[in-house]
Amino acid sequence: MGVLVKTSLFICILWGIHIWIKQVIDTEENNQKMEETLENMNHSYVEFQGKISQARKYRHDIPKHLHMMEQAVSDIIDDEYSVDTMLNAIACVTEEKCQEYNIQININLAIKEREIFDKLNIEKVDLSGLLQNLLDNAIEECCRISEDFERKILWTMNTTEYGVKIRVENTCCNIKNIDFITKKEDKNAHGWGVRIIKEVVQKAGGNINYAKEEGYNICAEVFLPFIGNF
Repeated sequence: MGVLVKTSLFICILWGIHIWIKQVIDTEENNQKMEETLENMNHSYVEFQGKISQARKYRHDIPKHLHMMEQAVSDIIDDEYSVDTMLNAIACVTEEKCQEYNIQININLAIKEREIFDKLNIEKVDLSGLLQNLLDNAIEECCRISEDFERKILWTMNTTEYGVKIRVENTCCNIKNIDFITKKEDKNAHGWGVRIIKEVVQKAGGNINYAKEEGYNICAEVFLPFIGNF
């Protein structure tokens, strides 16, 4: 084989190696770009899901807040449960629902200071959502009980040196089956009450405990600390 042929063959081999290396490098660059694109897409998806979740949460509470606001500005709030207008409105709305579903309710709101909620690390709208979801859960559980049996809710609130205590106790149908998780079929549209309660309490630096009481009662107890106590 002549020198020229050998040289040409050697050049072809080098060129082939060069092309192969370039393809490998291009593939690596493309893979890296794809990984970056996928990572960005995943980040956007997570962010988008978070916004959807937030929108569902607000959608869940909008009717409650609107109804409460209607009550607050109407002239039908004759019963004074508390010095706080928001608590009075929620109490009236809840009492109205309980009358509709034949539920006996006892409300004891020992809140004597008008600005007491300003001392908490929680917005008034979030506190309203927290209370209304606690009470709606109690009403929902009572509605599973036959009207031939007792349907009862006890809602109390009081202050301590360190914060505000909220207690909602209600009768239930079958206490053994209570797991404090929503029983509604469509968990994408429902179950937000439980999530909102936990999120609001955690954000406020508080805690919540669920308990099964004697007989057929269940209880939710929330403690919201004053700013500086958590």
